[in-house]
Amino acid sequence: MKRGDTVVMVAPSDLGRPRPAVIVQANELSAATSVLLCPITSDITNRLPVRPIIEADEGNGLRVRSQIMTDKMLALPRNRVRRVIGTIDPETSDRLDTALLLVLGLTR
Repeated sequence: MKRGDTVVMVAPSDLGRPRPAVIVQANELSAATSVLLCPITSDITNRLPVRPIIEADEGNGLRVRSQIMTDKMLALPRNRVRRVIGTIDPETSDRLDTALLLVLGLTR
């Protein structure tokens, strides 16, 4: 797994069903026992500008237009990540980076 991969994961709590997510952890941390990711939802809302849209295509493995939930970023044990289904494109990656900077308060 590497940064930008779309995966199927199982998180605890209300996100507990298998769902897609995107890996946001730096590749240099690949030996870590956990992985940092953002869940993906097909329930699109315009109320949260920090949720970049991701169009479904063969490259990312998604079936429907979705949003990356940067506001629900989580760390999971690697065994909760079931499989890689694709990779996000560079344009989506740029929008994701911008949203993460906002969510983490790193913009100046």
